[in-house]
Amino acid sequence: MKLVSKQTLLAAVLAAASVGAFAADSVDLKIIGTIVPPSCTPTLSGGGVVDFGNIPAASLSQTSLNKLGTKTVTLNLACDEPTVVAVKAVDGRTGSAVAGAAQYSDGYTFSDAMGFGLGMVGGKKVGTYTLTSSATVGYADGKSTPHASSNDGGSTWDASSGVTHYAMKADGSRIQAWGSPTPGAYKSISQMFNVTAVVDKAANLPALNQVVPLDGLATFSLVYL
Repeated sequence: MKLVSKQTLLAAVLAAASVGAFAADSVDLKIIGTIVPPSCTPTLSGGGVVDFGNIPAASLSQTSLNKLGTKTVTLNLACDEPTVVAVKAVDGRTGSAVAGAAQYSDGYTFSDAMGFGLGMVGGKKVGTYTLTSSATVGYADGKSTPHASSNDGGSTWDASSGVTHYAMKADGSRIQAWGSPTPGAYKSISQMFNVTAVVDKAANLPALNQVVPLDGLATFSLVYL
């Protein structure tokens, strides 16, 4: 019995020594790294704020939509390398746009899909604004560059030929890129957008013996193509 135990112990020791001897005979080499796609950084002029200032309540029509006028904001893109990129805008105040106000804003044939909301006060909608840009004027790598839009994520493109303005869709379903008839690759892009605001009829607004803020919020996002 003792002999068996000693033999078993000896075999175990030899096996362990054998494993230890072979373990040092190899070492793994891992090859790692990451292929990083080009990226772009967006910025907006004016810190991304468009201010329509103080609007006297007495100046608002009780029976008609009230167009406040148009201001501009410039979107700038700085890319690591020439990149094919598009942009979309999404309304951060969903459900607060006034029906029919988008078409009234710029006089173009804009549907309510192009209307971004100006927020709500006391459960009442304040107004609508649109985001439009010239279809033929944008700047890519310092040169005037026409652009195109797509309503299907970039599968097909509407070239700027014959189109004067593009309006962003509030749900982000329309993307805009630079180059026509199809988008090109650029390192820097600059595009001015018109921001046209319309306040609802005064009769539909909250009581105007209080301050009623314009509270629009749109998020511009990049779409890499």
